Amino acid sequence: MAIFAQGDKSKAVCSRCGTVSKTFVVRDVPFSDGLGISKGILVAACDQCGATVAIPAQSTATIKTARDHTLSGSGT
Repeated sequence: MAIFAQGDKSKAVCSRCGTVSKTFVVRDVPFSDGLGISKGILVAACDQCGATVAIPAQSTATIKTARDHTLSGSGT
């Protein structure tokens, strides 16, 4: 597993912009079903539009914890 840090750059495919440069940043990301949010996770953001284009494997534990809290009714 590759480990990424805030500010690292590489290439990605953005659904809005096509092939772009991406930068790893820390941000809050809502769950796709609208029920809750993962706060302060490392994601790859499109350098053109800012959309989240990838989430590295190292962020999955934080996402799982946030999702478990949301589903158990402990809040967001």
